[in-house]
Amino acid sequence: MKKIILFLVMVFGINAMAYLGGPCSSEEKKCVIRGFKIDGNVPNEYEASTIREIVDALNKYGKSGTIDVIGYTDSTGSEKYNLKLSETRAKNFARLMRKYGLDKKFSFGKIKGEGATSPVDTDERVEGRYNNRRVEIILNDLEYKN
Repeated sequence: MKKIILFLVMVFGINAMAYLGGPCSSEEKKCVIRGFKIDGNVPNEYEASTIREIVDALNKYGKSGTIDVIGYTDSTGSEKYNLKLSETRAKNFARLMRKYGLDKKFSFGKIKGEGATSPVDTDERVEGRYNNRRVEIILNDLEYKN
């Protein structure tokens, strides 16, 4: 949780000297949660705890903003199946963000699935497929508390 809070502190412009790690990137202003089970559309407990950490940090440091939630799959399965699965992943993440208390001052922009269209790793290895089964939370137009 500490790494996510430090990331959000840096994104919101609060002066911080910290090592950025974990699932978030201050340069890209997004968090990437990887590792869904094959054909899985519901986050496991680790993924769910990461969502809780992101929500807590946004609520603590954020004033307003728009969040895009984009789901992805590995390339196993048909294109049609993967698009539907990735969309379900994105919708479940957005639903859980609200369930875990994401303040209404944050709105959702895009909530969509991209299937296997933008792999970040090769699907020739188990690890690569794991990395491609992901949801990206993109933080847009965020205003921070002073």
